Amino acid sequence: MSKPRRIACLSLLTRNAIYDIGCNLPQGPISWDVIPVEQDLDLIRQEIRRALEDYDAVALEGIATSFYLGDETYRHDFIWRSLDLNKYGDRFSDGSALQASLERYLVRQAADRLKDEISGKQVLFFCGLNRYGSAEVLSNFTNRMLFGDMLYGFRLGIPIYSLQKFITTAKRLARAVAKTPANWFWPSARRKPPIMPRFQRYFRQSTVIVGGISYFQRYMPDTLAGKIIFTNIHNDAELEMFAERKAKYVVSLTPVIDGTYVPQPVLEAALKLYAGDGDTTNKTDFFLDQLHAMALTPHIVDLEREGSEDLALVELPPRAPELAQPPKNIELSPSDEVAKFCFVIHPLSFKYIERIPAVRAMQHFVPRRMIEDAVAHIKPWPVGTLRNVVSATGAKAEGVLYAIPMTSKAIMRFPEEFLYKRLLQVAEDAAEHGCKLMGLGAYTSVAGDAGLTVSKSSPIGVTSGNSYTVAATLLTLEQAAGRCGIEIDKARLLIIGATGSIGSICARLTAPRVAELYMVSPRPEKLLSLSRFIETENPKLKGKIKLSRQVSDFLPLADGIITTTSSVDPVIDVAELKPGCLVLDVARPPDIKQQAAERRNDILVIESGEVLLPEGAELNYDIGLPPGVIYACLAETLLLALEKRFGNFTLGREIKPEQVNLIAEIGHRHGFKLAPIRSFGQVIEEARFTRLAEINSERFGNRRPVVAEP
Repeated sequence: MSKPRRIACLSLLTRNAIYDIGCNLPQGPISWDVIPVEQDLDLIRQEIRRALEDYDAVALEGIATSFYLGDETYRHDFIWRSLDLNKYGDRFSDGSALQASLERYLVRQAADRLKDEISGKQVLFFCGLNRYGSAEVLSNFTNRMLFGDMLYGFRLGIPIYSLQKFITTAKRLARAVAKTPANWFWPSARRKPPIMPRFQRYFRQSTVIVGGISYFQRYMPDTLAGKIIFTNIHNDAELEMFAERKAKYVVSLTPVIDGTYVPQPVLEAALKLYAGDGDTTNKTDFFLDQLHAMALTPHIVDLEREGSEDLALVELPPRAPELAQPPKNIELSPSDEVAKFCFVIHPLSFKYIERIPAVRAMQHFVPRRMIEDAVAHIKPWPVGTLRNVVSATGAKAEGVLYAIPMTSKAIMRFPEEFLYKRLLQVAEDAAEHGCKLMGLGAYTSVAGDAGLTVSKSSPIGVTSGNSYTVAATLLTLEQAAGRCGIEIDKARLLIIGATGSIGSICARLTAPRVAELYMVSPRPEKLLSLSRFIETENPKLKGKIKLSRQVSDFLPLADGIITTTSSVDPVIDVAELKPGCLVLDVARPPDIKQQAAERRNDILVIESGEVLLPEGAELNYDIGLPPGVIYACLAETLLLALEKRFGNFTLGREIKPEQVNLIAEIGHRHGFKLAPIRSFGQVIEEARFTRLAEINSERFGNRRPVVAEP
């Protein structure tokens, strides 16, 4: 065994030194000594200098020197200057960078397990600046939040209610904290008196309390009866402290490795040491990739039962929505000759709203956003029909297209319930006209909970169309990659928006087929859950999956890209793409602008999820595609109608492979085929494919496209 990396853990949280603690990480062995330090930055600076003479790295436990608020990082400038931290580089750690990825993942796993206990309950955060990621995660379970930065930090007696209010003040608060001495904000940096309960009414109001152990040691009341505690436990004595106050659950966010509590600053220091010469500039993403290789778990202690359990790292397999029975208030008969359905569309951007004469008149003196908000209140209406559809089996169907006049930005801006109401108006009107199934197009299929809530009140079946979108995307990838000289089994594939509904199932289905899979998403806890789940499905894939929150980390490496984000702005810098790269832009609106793509003649950006209508079918509304071509989400709705499957089909954000395979089989049976592959509205000439095949020939060893044109 290699010699352990030695770390000095300078702790503001203990009075007792502990020596020669150790454990084995996947990267290698580590050992650390816990060395108490006084609440004096000058003395701490001297201890850091001395420790670095004898240890490989120093970890400081008890205060954070940086705050990670979403994609932005704020340094505590006063602490940095006082401790001379610029001198030590990666040999100094305080755990805050690791916490930005690890803690939100552990919190998510614990919250999933305790969701019945915490859903809708009030959560008290002692320090929102240091628990921003945890707050984002818990916002999926409750909107009742109270942040105590001005209560327990600056001690000004001002609570901040709601995550949104905290977000609006967080940056200004971070800048204020950065300019003040450490003991003005951090309880652990103050001289330690006995426990002094403070603002006890906020404890009484809250069911869940989140914060570092130093906050509890200083401010908690005599009773925590029935409370759920999220904190960093270091030893059994701290657990006993909560047991004495009758807390219900304690969720320890300190990793337990080889049966030993490993403080986050120590683990952060160890991971940086074992990175060697690796790039840790973007530390949060560096740790995300490292954590992917580690089987870490939150430690949940049920104090009422005096037992504990460790959460498995991998989430339970996502459950596909059950296929609902046909709506009871609609008469269904196998003898119905023509199956009827409806499909919902909406304007992707403001330019489509400008087609309304009144809007063209108003836009000269009324702000666009005000127009968007006003138009959104117009009741949906039918705008077109799809008739004379006869499949290869002889089945017949026809559909009505309904427009909801909300742009993509308006859908994201308005409350989810507003869109749900509009969709139910469509379903009710369509049912009166004999439709038995409703398909959700563009943002209506991803906003809110992707059709689940609407399906519970809809008089007709609902589908988002995402299963056939996935099937068409993967078939397009296979055909286009072959024509570009890219061999899938040797390729590096990047999926942007990997934790979304379409992205996650694309990742699951392509992971076993490619040489390396890169996944990007802004939510690290979801990336970690998805990657571990994929490796559970396919144990041989360990080491093949790489993770990041930053698209730029993988753009120069990818041979192929599937981008599926819900962003209203482009997310890919085409200048970073490697020559010969193939991009499938599934996003609507697109993730790459045409003007940007046209600057590169050595890459190819293609549209995906486009399907040919059966010959003779008539669509009398312009959906932005060539005649006889429809999007795969519309094609799924049409196929289900042809099959007379009028129950719910694709709902929610989890899609099972079985659903994708089933709708692909249905499409094949009815004779549906992919439309000619296009790039920004134009069918791609064979010369473009040949050009990329020549570029890729050196990497893949091909002198011509791998497959013929379909």
